[in-house]
Amino acid sequence: MTAQLTFGLDCTTVVKAGPGIRALVPPTIAGLGCRRVAMITDQGLVAAGVVEQVREAFGAHDISLVGIFDGVRQDNDTRDINECAAWYREIDADGLLAVGGGSVLDTAKCVKVMLGMHVSDVNELVNEAGVISYSRPQAKPLGIPHVSLPTTAGTGAELSQGAALFDEQEHKKILLFHHYMNSDFAFLDPELTVSLPPTITAETAFDALSHCLEAFFSPRHNSIADALALRSARLILDNLPTAVDRGNDIVARMELMTASAMAVVASISGRGAAPIHNFADAVGPVFRISHGRANAVYVPIVMQHLPSHYLPRIRMFAHGLGIFVDAKSDAELLDEVISAFASLQAAGGIEPKLDIEVDSDRLAVLHAEVKEDPAGLQFPLPDDVIRTCLEASLTVKHN
Repeated sequence: MTAQLTFGLDCTTVVKAGPGIRALVPPTIAGLGCRRVAMITDQGLVAAGVVEQVREAFGAHDISLVGIFDGVRQDNDTRDINECAAWYREIDADGLLAVGGGSVLDTAKCVKVMLGMHVSDVNELVNEAGVISYSRPQAKPLGIPHVSLPTTAGTGAELSQGAALFDEQEHKKILLFHHYMNSDFAFLDPELTVSLPPTITAETAFDALSHCLEAFFSPRHNSIADALALRSARLILDNLPTAVDRGNDIVARMELMTASAMAVVASISGRGAAPIHNFADAVGPVFRISHGRANAVYVPIVMQHLPSHYLPRIRMFAHGLGIFVDAKSDAELLDEVISAFASLQAAGGIEPKLDIEVDSDRLAVLHAEVKEDPAGLQFPLPDDVIRTCLEASLTVKHN
């Protein structure tokens, strides 16, 4: 398959990476004109001491950390986003510092859009279909200094111009895109990830791996996306087992953070098909399964049950992973790649199925959720593929 000759790459965040790089956050925020910064994070990171590590960096600088919002929950609940935006206004802050995983980083981006567009309810920004995109020239700069410190190596949300939300009241997934919602600066500090439990380390890495796969095998694949996706996937394959076994291995942690950032940039450039995220986004919130774990379960399942999507480019991908490709058919190489990812699941302590039992009626509801999920708008999945992937990921109790 020939690469797309017409493609784009829109990634305006400045990335700084390295152990201890968080020390540069206060002077960077000050350089953006901010003097009263508000931190958005979650309670788990407060308890783990990560927030204190970041707070210590502000000690010697003439900039105030005027408040910490730690109420972000899994899946970016719209209630938390609205509460956080109101809190930001109340404390009279003039800049955002997001410290956390994908839920925290996406919450901060949504708050930024709300502030810049002067709305009090994030639902005012989306349409009935649950997905809305503000692009130039419609989108205008939001005027909120914004710095991100990711604490997981998975979502790449520090770089992307989109966010996934969950409206608990309406029980629906929302996708919000804004050209200026990504952070001005992203600091990738592996020291902030060493406290991650092994399983979370593995699950979040699979989210990055799904970005690699969806960029490389996209109908809109291109040479930039290919290069970033292949290198990112190889970094994950080579470094995830080490990061799981020896959580304080800074080199492995740094490589996973690098892979995460590269993978999301690949997905931005090669966006066009997201079959793995289609399942993860639809099924995960229903059962309160973390986004990383849902992606981890569905990576090999989707590849196995949607072979026509992967076979045309599997030889190049397998070669990029270091798999010997000579004298092997494309089908054999697809099996080897799936086996490599299944072994990676096992190394991370991830079960190959979700520990959930459903009856046939619930299965039909989930089928509809996958079919209607915004992640599948560009690349609708066939009904038989949806059914077989759901049956492979869940324990189905037939009525």
